[in-house]
Amino acid sequence: MKKLILLVVIVLAVWLTVNYVRTGTLSLFPAAATPQAQELRDLEDELRAIDAKIEAAGRAAGLTGVDTTADVGALQARKVQIQKRLNILRGVQ
Repeated sequence: MKKLILLVVIVLAVWLTVNYVRTGTLSLFPAAATPQAQELRDLEDELRAIDAKIEAAGRAAGLTGVDTTADVGALQARKVQIQKRLNILRGVQ
């Protein structure tokens, strides 16, 4: 009986984790996200990833002295594109 309860708890934990990763909310049965909301969440995730890459490039340049201006420039350009798209989706001008 204890093993069954433990199994149910583990399955629920995995289910909640999967839903949290997919939707960003902690619930057993999340509401279906609209395509616009999903795109907004994806763009925000990509923006966070770009910020992390820029920070990593700065650390690499500081440690090794490698010139990362071209890489950071490309990331900054992509960041501007994403921010423009986010403003459009959010209705901010």
